[in-house]
Amino acid sequence: MPNGRWKFNKKRGIEMNLLKKRTSIFALIVIMISLAFMPAFAAETNYSNWVEVADAMSEHLQKAVEVYKPGDKDAKKAATDAINVAYFKFYEKIGFEKTTMSAISGQRGSMVEHQFYRAKKSIKEDADPKEVKDEIDALITYLHEDAHTLDGTSGDSKSSGQSQEDVNSLSTGQLLGELLKRFGTFFAVLGLTLREGLEAILVVAAIAAYLSKTNNRIYLKGVYIGALLGIVFSVVLAGVFNIIANTVGEVESGMGQEIFEGIAMFLAVIVLFYVSNWMLSKSEVEVWNRYIKNKVEQSVSKGNYFALSFTSFLAVAREGAELILFFQGMRTGISDNPMHMWIGLLVAAIILAIVYYLIAKVSVRLPLKPFFTFTSWLMFILCLSFLGKGIGELQEADVIGRTIVPWMNGWSAEVIGIYDRYENLIPQIILLVVTIVSVIYQNNRNKKIRAELEASQEKK
Repeated sequence: MPNGRWKFNKKRGIEMNLLKKRTSIFALIVIMISLAFMPAFAAETNYSNWVEVADAMSEHLQKAVEVYKPGDKDAKKAATDAINVAYFKFYEKIGFEKTTMSAISGQRGSMVEHQFYRAKKSIKEDADPKEVKDEIDALITYLHEDAHTLDGTSGDSKSSGQSQEDVNSLSTGQLLGELLKRFGTFFAVLGLTLREGLEAILVVAAIAAYLSKTNNRIYLKGVYIGALLGIVFSVVLAGVFNIIANTVGEVESGMGQEIFEGIAMFLAVIVLFYVSNWMLSKSEVEVWNRYIKNKVEQSVSKGNYFALSFTSFLAVAREGAELILFFQGMRTGISDNPMHMWIGLLVAAIILAIVYYLIAKVSVRLPLKPFFTFTSWLMFILCLSFLGKGIGELQEADVIGRTIVPWMNGWSAEVIGIYDRYENLIPQIILLVVTIVSVIYQNNRNKKIRAELEASQEKK
């Protein structure tokens, strides 16, 4: 009895240590986000509402119209640079893009992004000045429409800022607009944090669940270290992008960030596809038991161990850097509703913690085959999402072009990396076909191994 109690206490102690490590991960994530509120730019202009941001962007966009001259290389570059400043310094850095996607719709954000592309494309192709002006005017209209929607004001308003004393004297319509503005900040922060954080949480939780399910808890340390290094790296990376922005320029910093995120996405696709394919190959109980017998003490190979840790690092590093830069933009740009921003962050953290628990803890209780099938398909889906988003990041940096798919009628699902562009969809379709072929191959292979094992058992 004492021996049994000792084993129980030992097991409980191990679980408590794991819980502490997981708690530390989430605590460090909160610290990482808090670092985002450190001043990023000493001379940053504060804007009281999104309309003011749209007005500031309009100045740069109008400058592009003024300096553009067809056939003049320098004039074309100056016009393109002016549009890029409006995009990277305002639309992306201050959080206009992410807030639009969260509070309005991902489809709307994708439409505005495409309008930026159309404006730059018209300049690149030496279009008539009137055509360039029309494209930029359409972009300015979109920006102001979204700004008024986010501020909860009508298009005739100059500003949506209201003091607390003014709220009591507002009409019903104005009051609803003011509430929309304030809670818009909450939903923008909540939506962005969930969208970005969910990807990292899903990857880390799936890996943790896999290691727990296969009695490889000793390797959880490597996964957590990978996540911790990802947090540290994301903070450093955000600082590097800030330094580049201060010394070289906003455009160069923004493009560098997009290129890094795109490459990180592609690396994650490769690693996740490898890991998910490996998991699927071990989904049959008999196949897994044979694997265990050949592996001694149920340990994963060094190569797989590194792949799992590196995947955890990539997932956190990529999402962490983007979150930090977004919250810096929120702090230095839209500062009217800090409480709603903090509440949105807190609610998102709670939801992410619940998701992590459900995957890392509850899914472990599933039978072996459903568990491996679930985690492998989860990673396959993340591969498709990361591939689409990685191409999207390079498109924002003007590394890859974009060709709209007409029959999609502007529909996109930014959350899972599906866009109405051929450059994004074709690679995803190819990956989907490869995935289906891989699944069929692994299933046939597993059946063959199971048949061999059953035949050998009958001989005995």
